Amino acid sequence: MFRVRLLRTASFRLAAIYLALFVASALTLGAFVYFSIRHEVLAEFHERINEESDALRAAFADGGRRRLAAMIEARGSGGGFDYGLIAPDGARLAGDLTAPKGQALSSKGAWVEEPERESGEPKEAPEIVGALVSRLPDGSVLIVGDERRRVDALLKRVVSAFGWAVAATLVLGTLGGLWLSSQFLRRVDAMRLTAQSMMAGDFSRRIPVRPIDDDLSALARTFNRLFDRIEKLLMANRRVSADIAHDLRKPLAKILRRLQRVQAENASLDETRAAAQTTVKEIEEVLEMFEALLRISEVEAGARRAAFRPLDLAAVAREVVEAFEPAAEDEGRMITARLDDPLPIAGDKELLTQMIANLIDNAQRHTPAGARIEVAGARTRNGVALTVADDGPGVPAEDIEKIFQPFYRADAARASPGTGLGLSLVAAIAELHGLACSASDNRPGLRVTLATADRDQ
Repeated sequence: MFRVRLLRTASFRLAAIYLALFVASALTLGAFVYFSIRHEVLAEFHERINEESDALRAAFADGGRRRLAAMIEARGSGGGFDYGLIAPDGARLAGDLTAPKGQALSSKGAWVEEPERESGEPKEAPEIVGALVSRLPDGSVLIVGDERRRVDALLKRVVSAFGWAVAATLVLGTLGGLWLSSQFLRRVDAMRLTAQSMMAGDFSRRIPVRPIDDDLSALARTFNRLFDRIEKLLMANRRVSADIAHDLRKPLAKILRRLQRVQAENASLDETRAAAQTTVKEIEEVLEMFEALLRISEVEAGARRAAFRPLDLAAVAREVVEAFEPAAEDEGRMITARLDDPLPIAGDKELLTQMIANLIDNAQRHTPAGARIEVAGARTRNGVALTVADDGPGVPAEDIEKIFQPFYRADAARASPGTGLGLSLVAAIAELHGLACSASDNRPGLRVTLATADRDQ
């Protein structure tokens, strides 16, 4: 089964395609090299015969037919050539080659393939690849030829070497494709098994990432971040469900007991109205809690991302500060802004306004009269940063990492009104806009920082 899947992988198919293209290119190149070598070998072959024929014609010019015949008989085939000297009347004077019949001859010579030999020549005599036949001034014919086997042997060696090279390429390419496919398949199987484990409920499983920084490693890191996000959302959903059940039980039980008491005690009209007013207020708080939860779910789902536009976060923060200043002064608090530099960001103005408003409102709720609240912005290496800091009582160190969780309220904040969802909505809006949300000790007080997240993380 593994072998069948191995042959069906995309990496093996790509390797097969590249191998086929390479072999086709190699065959084309090999054919070009073969014919180039063949041309050069034949050119050298003809040049050797031409040089030998010129030397023999020069000997004929110096000493006539007798000297030429003696030279041919003396050389024989020891010089690597075959010869033939035919008298004008057709008689063989020297050598074992004969002139082809009906061949038009000139002093420059004519090339012929496989010239005839004497009838008494043994059949096992070496074949001739070609010969130059030329007519001498006295009418006799000179034939100079060379054997086929030297040229054929060289060309056969070229073809053999190229054939072995192509065969080795096919074998190595196939083995390399199978190896790459097995590596690819193992890594894909690791991703598949991780996904199956998560489907079975094991949300702690992650895809192993190799130190090699390739496409599959980048994909594995992306999937691991996705799995981290899924695990975080599922755990948050479980926690929120438990918190909703816990936080709603108390106000609903309170409302029920009040209404039962009014019903059982046959209360007066004024008492009934007072109970109804209190009940309406508590129901409004419950509805406010559900509205905040729906708002957080909408933001976390990214439904508002389509409304993103380029804007200045500093300008948005200044508008929010100006809106909160009158109420803060009435309560004896001071809000200051250090937002001189523009903070460009792409986002939803309404959501960003609510995010900053929630931070300032949270600072006002949990600081005494006379406290100072500062909203500041700055440009950073990764983008922008916005901080909302106060000099109030702050948050205990063991609780500072929990304040962005839904329904979480520190012991000191339980007496103040609120649903415990304000900072959760801040964190959701910040994440939607690519901002990392963190809290720290302002010494004294609390500092909340919203900064452009590092994309390498």
